[in-house]
Amino acid sequence: MACDNTKNGGENENGSNKNIEPPEDDNNEDITEEYELLESTLDELNSALDFLERKNDDIHQQLKELLQSNIAIRQEMREENKEVSNSN
Repeated sequence: MACDNTKNGGENENGSNKNIEPPEDDNNEDITEEYELLESTLDELNSALDFLERKNDDIHQQLKELLQSNIAIRQEMREENKEVSNSN
Protein backbone atom coordinates (compact mmCIF):
# COMPACT_ATOMS: atom_id res chain seq x y z
CA MET A 1 0.00 0.00 0.00
CA ALA A 2 2.19 2.80 -1.25
CA CYS A 3 -0.49 5.53 -1.10
CA ASP A 4 -1.79 4.67 2.40
CA ASN A 5 -0.58 7.41 4.79
CA THR A 6 -2.24 5.93 7.89
CA LYS A 7 -0.48 4.21 10.76
CA ASN A 8 -1.94 1.80 13.32
CA GLY A 9 -5.22 2.84 14.92
CA GLY A 10 -6.41 4.99 12.02
CA GLU A 11 -3.96 7.81 12.73
CA ASN A 12 -2.35 9.47 9.70
CA GLU A 13 1.11 11.06 9.47
CA ASN A 14 -0.22 14.43 10.67
CA GLY A 15 -1.20 12.88 14.00
CA SER A 16 -4.95 13.34 13.56
CA ASN A 17 -7.32 10.49 14.23
CA LYS A 18 -10.23 9.95 11.87
CA ASN A 19 -12.17 8.05 14.55
CA ILE A 20 -12.31 10.95 17.07
CA GLU A 21 -15.70 12.64 17.11
CA PRO A 22 -16.07 16.34 17.94
CA PRO A 23 -17.38 17.12 21.45
CA GLU A 24 -21.13 16.91 21.73
CA ASP A 25 -23.14 20.11 21.94
CA ASP A 26 -25.21 18.55 24.75
CA ASN A 27 -22.13 18.42 26.95
CA ASN A 28 -21.38 22.08 26.24
CA GLU A 29 -25.01 22.99 26.96
CA ASP A 30 -24.87 21.11 30.27
CA ILE A 31 -21.70 22.94 31.26
CA THR A 32 -23.23 26.28 30.25
CA GLU A 33 -26.35 25.53 32.30
CA GLU A 34 -24.21 24.57 35.30
CA TYR A 35 -22.24 27.82 35.04
CA GLU A 36 -25.46 29.83 34.77
CA LEU A 37 -26.87 28.04 37.82
CA LEU A 38 -23.63 28.64 39.71
CA GLU A 39 -23.65 32.32 38.71
CA SER A 40 -27.27 32.65 39.83
CA THR A 41 -26.49 30.99 43.16
CA LEU A 42 -23.48 33.26 43.69
CA ASP A 43 -25.64 36.31 42.92
CA GLU A 44 -28.17 35.16 45.53
CA LEU A 45 -25.41 34.63 48.09
CA ASN A 46 -23.97 38.05 47.30
CA SER A 47 -27.38 39.65 47.80
CA ALA A 48 -27.84 37.83 51.10
CA LEU A 49 -24.39 38.93 52.28
CA ASP A 50 -25.15 42.53 51.28
CA PHE A 51 -28.37 42.36 53.30
CA LEU A 52 -26.53 40.95 56.33
CA GLU A 53 -23.85 43.61 56.04
CA ARG A 54 -26.46 46.40 55.98
CA LYS A 55 -28.25 44.81 58.94
CA ASN A 56 -24.95 44.55 60.83
CA ASP A 57 -24.17 48.21 60.08
CA ASP A 58 -27.62 49.22 61.37
CA ILE A 59 -27.18 47.22 64.58
CA HIS A 60 -23.70 48.68 65.06
CA GLN A 61 -25.08 52.21 64.68
CA GLN A 62 -27.87 51.49 67.16
CA LEU A 63 -25.37 50.12 69.67
CA LYS A 64 -23.20 53.23 69.31
CA GLU A 65 -26.25 55.43 69.93
CA LEU A 66 -27.21 53.35 72.97
CA LEU A 67 -23.69 53.60 74.34
CA GLN A 68 -23.65 57.38 73.90
CA SER A 69 -27.05 57.61 75.58
CA ASN A 70 -25.84 55.51 78.52
CA ILE A 71 -22.70 57.63 78.86
CA ALA A 72 -24.82 60.80 78.94
CA ILE A 73 -27.24 59.34 81.51
CA ARG A 74 -24.39 58.19 83.76
CA GLN A 75 -22.78 61.63 83.55
CA GLU A 76 -26.08 63.29 84.51
CA MET A 77 -26.50 60.89 87.44
CA ARG A 78 -22.96 61.65 88.66
CA GLU A 79 -23.67 65.39 88.52
CA GLU A 80 -26.96 64.94 90.39
CA ASN A 81 -25.22 62.83 93.05
CA LYS A 82 -22.56 65.52 93.47
CA GLU A 83 -25.24 68.20 93.87
CA VAL A 84 -27.13 66.11 96.43
CA SER A 85 -23.97 65.32 98.40
CA ASN A 86 -22.85 68.98 98.30
CA SER A 87 -26.22 70.19 99.57
CA ASN A 88 -26.07 67.85 102.56
